[in-house]
Amino acid sequence: MAKAASRRGFAQARLRALWPEIAGAELASVCAPLKLTAARGPAGCLLTLAVAGAHAPRLQMLIPMLRDRVNAALGPGTVGRIQLAHAPAGFVAPPAPARAPLEGPPPDIGAAAESLSTIGDGELESALETLARNVVIRARTPKN
Repeated sequence: MAKAASRRGFAQARLRALWPEIAGAELASVCAPLKLTAARGPAGCLLTLAVAGAHAPRLQMLIPMLRDRVNAALGPGTVGRIQLAHAPAGFVAPPAPARAPLEGPPPDIGAAAESLSTIGDGELESALETLARNVVIRARTPKN
């Protein structure tokens, strides 16, 4: 199924949808995936990125990190090489999806709050409490 899906462009569509999360907001604002070309053999695909203006030298140094992030998101060995291309005139990278601000009181984390109070480190307790609240919020958020 993976071979058929990659031939039909599902990997490329998924890459474009996840690009702001894969590259991060800063890099996603200056580059975007143009195409994902399948390669023969175990070498992985060739990913061509459109890069705006003078950001290409900086992005060239970050290619190994980007390849690792793309492979983590799409599956090991999906991308073997990344090629940079000058973005067409008027190129504007897609904005990162905006999240709706939270309204109302913070969610109740229930029994987790009791076990968190036994932790002696205040910084760790605060971090774990934030994690618990985020898990509760994500569980309540409807999926599209």
